[in-house]
Amino acid sequence: MSLGDKLQQFRSRWERLSNRERRLLAAGAATLLGIALAAMGGAVAANLNELEEANAEMRQALKDIAEHHDAYQQARAKNAQLEVRMGSSPVQLQGYLESAAKETGVEIAESDELPPQPVGKKYLERAVNLRLRRVGLDALTKYLRRIETGPNLVIVSALGIRVVDDKREQFEVEMKVSAFEHNTEPSGIRKGKEG
Repeated sequence: MSLGDKLQQFRSRWERLSNRERRLLAAGAATLLGIALAAMGGAVAANLNELEEANAEMRQALKDIAEHHDAYQQARAKNAQLEVRMGSSPVQLQGYLESAAKETGVEIAESDELPPQPVGKKYLERAVNLRLRRVGLDALTKYLRRIETGPNLVIVSALGIRVVDDKREQFEVEMKVSAFEHNTEPSGIRKGKEG
């Protein structure tokens, strides 16, 4: 049966209907068409609202990026400086601390090297616990400054100070000094350098 035959059948059925039936069918079809158009309009309006919200979020994100651009650039520059200070070869922490102690007139009473610890995926922390006995405030200040302002990235990561005389001129100091380096081993700790 061709399309023309189907149309002819539909026309003949339509003509057999009374005027009342034709009006009811037309009203039903118009109602269905109205409902379909309203549903499509609602869906389009909902999509437009979602797009509007997404655009507003995108505009806010761009505004935030513009506002924080300078802070990001400063943080990035600081990170680059730290990377340069970290260097490509690890610092020999024990020797570095002893050298700084000789330069500033401080005597290291005890030192204990800690096992290397991974810091994230990219870095490794090597640390030494130190104890200084009967050290003056000036010498201690010079020693701390010398440790942290050297060419390598070395920091005092923990510090405890206790007065040991009545005049408050001599102190006992316990500190943890940390140096950081790039982690080249996937496990986080280089073989042969543990402990």
